[in-house]
Amino acid sequence: MKKTWSFIFVFLLLAVSLTAGDQKKVRDFSGTYCLESLNANLTIIQTGSDATFTLKAEVVITGTGTVSGDTLTLTAALFESSTFNSLLVFSHNRKSFAGTYQILDSTGLVTDEGQLRGAKGECPTHDISLLGIPKFVERDFTQLSKVERISKFRSGVGHDYSDGFESCRSMKHYYSVYGSDRLNNTVEVYSPVSGEIVSITNDGHGASIGLNNKQVQIRPDKQPAFIIRIFHCDLASSAVAAGQKVKAGELLGYARLFYDDLPEYADSFDIAVFVNTPEGVRLVSYFEILEDAVFDAYVARGAASRQDFIISKEARDADPLQCVGEQFVDGGHLENWVSLF
Repeated sequence: MKKTWSFIFVFLLLAVSLTAGDQKKVRDFSGTYCLESLNANLTIIQTGSDATFTLKAEVVITGTGTVSGDTLTLTAALFESSTFNSLLVFSHNRKSFAGTYQILDSTGLVTDEGQLRGAKGECPTHDISLLGIPKFVERDFTQLSKVERISKFRSGVGHDYSDGFESCRSMKHYYSVYGSDRLNNTVEVYSPVSGEIVSITNDGHGASIGLNNKQVQIRPDKQPAFIIRIFHCDLASSAVAAGQKVKAGELLGYARLFYDDLPEYADSFDIAVFVNTPEGVRLVSYFEILEDAVFDAYVARGAASRQDFIISKEARDADPLQCVGEQFVDGGHLENWVSLF
């Protein structure tokens, strides 16, 4: 099963070709660490200067690593001949780490890169089968008045974006804006919750024309087992950075939208929600976590219920999409969009 590129940046923790530091004294990295960007557990077992690891994200990944002073390098290969390079530098007491990663395609071109952080101990979990999905989003993440239509959860829009429990479907939402608002830096993007920015990464769009789109991952204070990821964001300032606290409604940046006469084009931007469950990382719909007062704005634009924005797993399974790699062969037979009035 193909994996979504959303998870791939986490795997970069596992792909390393760099070494640094003093190898005269080898310190122990063994233990379980929470990868804050996705609330996924990374377990390391060290023997001398060598290490093995297990990463429990949407799938279980294992690999090897090398220790050099306070630096740990881990190596793994992904599908489609991609290479992942990441360098993790640990605090001297081994309770936390910070690092960088790169994704390289088969030609050696960097297709994604960014920063990663982690801390000793297991990530928080939320059992959605037992406790349900909580409603905790206090503010919408964008200017709804500029949005024309929204893709449904499990739609055939864009590309395969799925977790380890489902496949070949888009388990996020695209927000398509009106044509008059498709200029750069006109659609504001806000933090939907009060919490911490745990990671900011490049999302790979617009590189050929010098754009620098970012993905912003936020961990809510009220529900730390969840991660909200916002795509195609042009950051408002350098203060929007990993490790910074944000408040609900705080400006993060602007949706990167540009006309189709450019070599890179998009008329929409997107949002995804991850939750770390006892069984593993799952994707849920943004509309399932909105407080009622926030969803009321969608009702005012014609929505009857939250289910308007969700294709059920049963309905999608009954009308399966076909994928070649991460690309959909077609959009399926179900309605993929909700148009707003």
